[in-house]
Amino acid sequence: MKNALRTLGIVAVVVAAAFGYVHLAERKGYALAPGSAAPPFRLAALAGGEQDLAAARGKVVVLNFWATWCPPCVAEMPSLERLHRALAGEGLSVVTVSTDEDESELQRFVRERGLTVPVLKDPGGRVAASLYHTTGYPETFVLDREGRLLEHVVGPAEWDSPERLATFRRLLEGGASR
Repeated sequence: MKNALRTLGIVAVVVAAAFGYVHLAERKGYALAPGSAAPPFRLAALAGGEQDLAAARGKVVVLNFWATWCPPCVAEMPSLERLHRALAGEGLSVVTVSTDEDESELQRFVRERGLTVPVLKDPGGRVAASLYHTTGYPETFVLDREGRLLEHVVGPAEWDSPERLATFRRLLEGGASR
């Protein structure tokens, strides 16, 4: 009985701490708030050269933070690739930011999967991932044409579902996000 009470107490403390952290993140500026300006950054692109997020101004942007060692990221990547292929010609910019430290592993991953979506390098998440206050991977930010945060998704999503495609097409036409 004592062990069960002690375990219950520990679980209660952990749950309270998690709720407290989320509350602080939402109220004290740790997480980016909807409508806030997306922090600018410039990162090296896996394909060569550098890419500045400001270059995407005027486009709707899906900004995804991920890593090759993250199973949910690996599972999500095909839908991001399909989204990129489906709507890049209509003005949607899908940008992925890999936090992998091992560039050769990242190159192998991209090559083996035939990815054409832009991949930027942020080893260890020290630059862009830090600016966006990411807490885990995958983590995705949808930005409007003016570079303001419309949506923040923690965890994997099916980015090319019919509902998502319809939402992105409305955004591209200048309509509401929902």
